[in-house]
Amino acid sequence: MYHLTGQTQYITHAISLVEQTVADAEAAIAAGRAPEIAGDSYYGAGELLDLALTYDYGYDRLTSSQKQRWASYADQTVWNIWNWNDAKWGGKAFPWSGWSVSDPGDNYHYGFLRATQFWAWASQNATWLSFLQQKKYGPLVDYFARLPGGGSREGTGYGASHRTLFESSRLWKASTGENLGALTTHETDSIDYWMHATVPTLDKFASIGDQSRSSEPVLFDYHEHLVKEAVLAARGTAQARHGTWWLNHNSVTSMSQGFNSRIDLLPLPDPEEQPTQLVYHATGAGHFFARSSWASDATWISYIAGPYDQSHARQEQGAFTFYRGTWLSVSSNNWSHSGINQDVGVSNVLRFERGGSVLGQNFSTSSMTYATGASGNVTAHSDLSAAYSNSSAYVRSWTRDLMYQGNVLRIQDTCAVASDVRAVFQVHVPVQPVAQPDGSLVAGKLKITPVMPPQPTVRVVDMRTVDSDFNSGWRIEYVNPSACAFTIELQAL
Repeated sequence: MYHLTGQTQYITHAISLVEQTVADAEAAIAAGRAPEIAGDSYYGAGELLDLALTYDYGYDRLTSSQKQRWASYADQTVWNIWNWNDAKWGGKAFPWSGWSVSDPGDNYHYGFLRATQFWAWASQNATWLSFLQQKKYGPLVDYFARLPGGGSREGTGYGASHRTLFESSRLWKASTGENLGALTTHETDSIDYWMHATVPTLDKFASIGDQSRSSEPVLFDYHEHLVKEAVLAARGTAQARHGTWWLNHNSVTSMSQGFNSRIDLLPLPDPEEQPTQLVYHATGAGHFFARSSWASDATWISYIAGPYDQSHARQEQGAFTFYRGTWLSVSSNNWSHSGINQDVGVSNVLRFERGGSVLGQNFSTSSMTYATGASGNVTAHSDLSAAYSNSSAYVRSWTRDLMYQGNVLRIQDTCAVASDVRAVFQVHVPVQPVAQPDGSLVAGKLKITPVMPPQPTVRVVDMRTVDSDFNSGWRIEYVNPSACAFTIELQAL
């Protein structure tokens, strides 16, 4: 605001805030403790952005003592991030885990890069700038080159952290001339990803991975910011025009939180153009989306089959979501207090049980292919066996086929398991299902019908009885008494 208006009260206020932060840190260090910025594996290192900008814009207003103290605090923070085993404060050793310092797929990593980048500019530290160029941005670009289709393997909750990654890329280009985002298609692809990951009512998005900010994935400032940065980077392209349409028509009309308000100042350089593509497969993230149309009353599905290698991803390989006007079938994680329930019991997958225990999915890569028909039908085939490779003696194979057209989604599973393993087909719904005379169940506006002979056994579970973390939600369980095979049809009413 000082830069935009020239009014000195803004920079004076910023200096006072940063001074208090540094003074608090110094007090903690003097007491033999690590400062707050070191907490949670330096997750809050992004606050160096505030210090760096204030140091830069307010440099001539700082005392010599403030310049020295602020620089000492910032230099030590950045050094500690990248030298985790030797980290220290006030000469006292404070080693930490080094979580994600070498993982470009983790949201913490972007905060580390951001803190280093901004402080390097503000302090004109050529060593840190060279470190980023020679040690960090190469692996970052290589990683995102392996993520065609955009999105994040952390899911749609923690994947919103790409907003700061894209912003940092924009500012790096403005400051150095080097366009990191143009070295891969990931940033531009992420426009398409988020358009297709958004439900037809344009107010919610696919529930993939942990959802810590809000258990129900409702569009927020973070997603608006992410797409806006990607649109700016892709100006003049069809993706930018489609992204502009999404920005103009989704439920986020302006930034709802004051700390995000500056993002509203970013201009949209392209006219809007409504997308027409109905199917999207982000192969690098392993996420698939399809819809019947771009009208608000369309049906929409999401499906997960691909790489599973991040801690904030759930055990949800093979999970689907079905939507029309509201959630018809979705992970019960949506109706939890925490938004962080990772086990297979919360998603629309097969659950494999042995000796009263549930076999969990492991890090792996599942495969998926899809096809579209002339009549608008979509079929997808996935081999999910790898998700149980650590338990391959018990779950030998599992394939899942989806058939989607209009208001109907049919799921067909074939699996091979050990004799003491039971497979359970799960369908999670937000409201209590009601049994119908024809053997189907109706949950709100969704009809669930088993179409396989013989008639499977069915059980309905109130998720509040499973764990106190759940506010509501119901799990429908089907067991085939004669084979490890299921065919279940979902119909939007």
